[in-house]
Amino acid sequence: MSINLSAADVRACEACWRAPVTAVRHAEGGRGLLCRACAEGGRPRRVDLFPPYGIYRLHPRPADRTVPPDRGDAR
Repeated sequence: MSINLSAADVRACEACWRAPVTAVRHAEGGRGLLCRACAEGGRPRRVDLFPPYGIYRLHPRPADRTVPPDRGDAR
């Protein structure tokens, strides 16, 4: 069975980020592009472990600012 990768697909394993993609795991949330060792070992994709907004504690909308706008202004 061959793997058809599009131009937008990653070429490195999404679990270890080192080995080239040789396996595809289809799941409810999408598909995982993995190397053979990670696919056979059942390792999760790191994208699932660290979602885009969870890595650096970013939030989709800015935090509520409680500091007055003139704070630090010595006029």
